[in-house]
Amino acid sequence: MKIKLVFLVCIFLISNASFAEKTVGSYSSSYFNKVYDIEAGEIKNGKFSVYIQVPAKSDNRTMVLIESDQIKEFNSILLQMKDKFVEWSKVAKDNNVTELSKSMDLRLPKTTICWQGSKWFFSFGQKLQPSFMILESGKHVVTLVQKVTSSSNQYIDETIYWVFADPQEIDELIAQLDFDKIKSKLEEDKNSSDLFQ
Repeated sequence: MKIKLVFLVCIFLISNASFAEKTVGSYSSSYFNKVYDIEAGEIKNGKFSVYIQVPAKSDNRTMVLIESDQIKEFNSILLQMKDKFVEWSKVAKDNNVTELSKSMDLRLPKTTICWQGSKWFFSFGQKLQPSFMILESGKHVVTLVQKVTSSSNQYIDETIYWVFADPQEIDELIAQLDFDKIKSKLEEDKNSSDLFQ
C-alpha cells in the first residue's frame, strides 16, 4: 500500500510539473512533412532526460522520453533499424515485393510516452517495436506505432505514429541524439543563466 501511495504521489508531481526543457535539436519527417523538436531537461548529478517529439493520433504535443544513460543503446537500436530498412528495401525491390508489413526483431529500450491533454499524461515502461511496411503508393517506411494508456488514468490514451520514410531521417535523428552535444547545450544555457543571479 505504501509503495502504491508513493507511486501515485510521484505520478501526480510529474504530471503537474511544467515542462521547462530546452530545445536541443530537431529532426524531420518527410512522411508528415514536418520538423519535430528534441528537448532536454536540466542536468542533475550528470544526467538529464531527453524528450523526442513524435506524431500522434491527436494533435496534442506528444513526446518519447528517454534518460541520458539510455542514449547509446537507443541510438544503437536506431542504427540497426536503419540497416534493416536499407536491407529489406533492397530485397523488396530486387524481388518485386509490392505489399508487406513485417515487424523487425528489435525493440527500443524502455521509454515513457508523455502527451499533453488537460495536463501532462505519462505511460511508463513502453518498449517500441519497429515495423517495415510497403505502402499502397509503393513507398517503403519504417513505423513505430503504439497505443498507450496513461499510468494515472486508464481512460486516457494516445497512439503514436512515428514514421521514417527514408533511412537518412534515422541518421538525422541519431546525429541529434548525441550525449555530449546535448549536455554541452544544457551547460551553456545554465552558464548563461548563472550570470544573472
